[in-house]
Amino acid sequence: MGNPYKPHRSSIMMITEWKQRMMEAIAMDDDISKLLYYNTSDALSRPSLTEDQKIALATYNPEDASKRRIYPTRYTPNVVIDQRSFIGLGISGFIPQESWRQFSEKYVMGYLYFYILVDNSIMEIDEGQRQDLLLQRIYDLFQDSYDYGMGHIQEGNLTELWEQNNKFGGYALMMRVIDFK
Repeated sequence: MGNPYKPHRSSIMMITEWKQRMMEAIAMDDDISKLLYYNTSDALSRPSLTEDQKIALATYNPEDASKRRIYPTRYTPNVVIDQRSFIGLGISGFIPQESWRQFSEKYVMGYLYFYILVDNSIMEIDEGQRQDLLLQRIYDLFQDSYDYGMGHIQEGNLTELWEQNNKFGGYALMMRVIDFK
């Protein structure tokens, strides 16, 4: 009798790959990488990061965890003492699409979250607010995109986000995902 196991091809099986693709896209963006790497007010006029520096922004390295700024979760795993900016990812709510009393087994709908947090002492930069510019670039990268293997991505909701007794502020950007199974 053969093995009854049949590999699944659902959205849930793709979450790790999706997060990795999105983290790489965020890290490779020149403006985002500068805004995350440089804590100075002239961050956008500083030199572009090397590819290795950009990769380090999204890579887990236990020997030097201080370089990481992009996480596959909402929260950073370590206590933050120095001034930094962060971007975290979240994925939730993947269900069969429902619209006006109709369910579709061919389409799945879900939500993608970007958590943008900036230490309040480095928010002001020459071009405005660091968290606003990070939000703009993330929106520009992902809005109306089909490029990450998860379907069509569209803005769904934006709320302010404040953490750690208001030491960090920014946004939680929720984007809707429509995925064809």
